[in-house]
Amino acid sequence: MPLVQITILPQTAEKKAEMSKAITDEINRITGIPKEAITIGFYELPAESFATAGIMLTEKFKTTS
Repeated sequence: MPLVQITILPQTAEKKAEMSKAITDEINRITGIPKEAITIGFYELPAESFATAGIMLTEKFKTTS
């Protein structure tokens, strides 16, 4: 039983459903594992919990008002 864990910035339920379907379909297509055996878990963390190239996402995507 594959367990796919996705750590991501907060997303809408609709986007997570779309990602779940696409990922499940691809795992099923590639491996032949039944879709019913594939589990996906989303772990949503706020932007202040991520950095790329040493820059916090809250700083990288800060908008000027």
